[in-house]
Amino acid sequence: MDYQLYSDDEDLDVNDLDNEKVFNAGRSSVIFAIDCSQENLQQTPDGNEGSYFNQVMESIHDMYLNKIIVSNKDLQGVVLFGTEKKSNSSDFDNIYTLLDLSMPSIASITKLKEMKEVTCQTFTDEFGLKPDHRISDVLWECLNMFSNCKHKLASRSVVLFTWESNPHDNDSNAALRAKAKAGDLHDHKVALQVFSFNPEFSYDHFYKEIVSNPEDLDGVVDPLGGVVNLYSFLVRACDKQRPVKRVPLRLGKLQISVGIYAPLRRAVKSSSVNIDQKTNAQVIQRRRLVDARTGDILLPSDVKYLQKWGGADVVFEKEEVENLKSLGESGIEILGFKPISKAVKRWYHVRPAQFIYPDEDQVKGSRTFFKALLKKCHAKQVVAICRFASSTRSAPRLVCLMPQMEEVDAESFHQTKSPGFHLIHLPFSDDIRHLEIVRGRKEVNEEAVEAAQAFIHKMRFTYEPECFDDPALQTHYKNLEAMALELPGPEPITDFTSHTSFGFVQILMSSASTSFALQLFLPNISLHVQCL
Repeated sequence: MDYQLYSDDEDLDVNDLDNEKVFNAGRSSVIFAIDCSQENLQQTPDGNEGSYFNQVMESIHDMYLNKIIVSNKDLQGVVLFGTEKKSNSSDFDNIYTLLDLSMPSIASITKLKEMKEVTCQTFTDEFGLKPDHRISDVLWECLNMFSNCKHKLASRSVVLFTWESNPHDNDSNAALRAKAKAGDLHDHKVALQVFSFNPEFSYDHFYKEIVSNPEDLDGVVDPLGGVVNLYSFLVRACDKQRPVKRVPLRLGKLQISVGIYAPLRRAVKSSSVNIDQKTNAQVIQRRRLVDARTGDILLPSDVKYLQKWGGADVVFEKEEVENLKSLGESGIEILGFKPISKAVKRWYHVRPAQFIYPDEDQVKGSRTFFKALLKKCHAKQVVAICRFASSTRSAPRLVCLMPQMEEVDAESFHQTKSPGFHLIHLPFSDDIRHLEIVRGRKEVNEEAVEAAQAFIHKMRFTYEPECFDDPALQTHYKNLEAMALELPGPEPITDFTSHTSFGFVQILMSSASTSFALQLFLPNISLHVQCL
């Protein structure tokens, strides 16, 4: 038996969700099923971006390229249907598995690069076109690919691109088989989404009965008509948000489960791993406790914790130490309600807010209770004041739950805001300080004020955060991409934060800048500005 010293000064979790790793329950997986119809393979009406098939393949290629750098453990696959050539696990007719469900690789990215430039004639010569396919067989093949996967999967998604609103208009038996197979997918927790480039496409004829969330498709026509960037659209559709934490939400004796999500997170470089110098294989570190006297390997139950009290050695079991560090129950406990105007102030910002959404998988009925609470809080314009602790070792804090109702774009019918609560951390009294700002009493003439206003007006522009990429991160990922794909060198990046990107030099050289400088500084300041 071995003893380890136990100290009360060990670091506790201070409820810092920003530094916690995303809840890890397996790998994300998605299968793209693409209808190889004549309409999808023909040139688009504008004729600028090839065919719809080329656009889909280019977006999938970019997703593979992003995954191999950012999250190379996730799995993707591509299935083509409506082809004369067949290649699949169950030998279904008119179905060709282009890429098996696997991690992204150089071979798969190279294959997608070839497919995104293929023409209708080239595709017909290689795969052939035969529209006599059954949706039930396509879904069956996707389910087999998930079932044959040996990895633990956190999420399963099928994204199906089609052209026809009702592929089995004249075959009721085929339609029934497709609906039954879609039910099998739902039973295995496979999310099914259907999209189409057909401007006359409608979900009401057939697909509304097989997709995962039919209530979100009411009145949706031409689902991809308003999409400007197909890649960004697919990333949002395929990448299921993973909760940072799953915690209980309690109101009196009622308890449901919610997931805590991080809407904003600092973009950082991917973490490094240790590799073997000779084989480049990843090195996994393992730690074992050994008895210093006998050299025997110790089991966790053999380790005790020791602390001196009053000159005597007090021995603790591991469970006793964990109980000593426990500060109470974890989760969100609603204490009461307060009007939004009184509970939330702009200067109450302590840390970035999180977002909570019901977790139906953990506790059945969570979604119904959560929806009722959200509607009531929004109707009465109140926030829920809560006690929050992310774990039993976390110091509890006061938070408020700000309601947010769902918002949908009127033209594209795409969700712009998700329904749920923003979890806003409230400050303690000693966190709020009243600062006295001593302002200068120097008089400024009217000409200097007008010159400053003109200069500030000249520097204004519409700021969009997504338009400014971190050049250091972009360089880092381009280098990784070049090494992963065995390219001769990284592609050059565009630094949008540079003063030359948005005309900062032109602003400095403008008359407004010169006039402002002459009013405040020396007359020869314009010479220094020109030197820039």
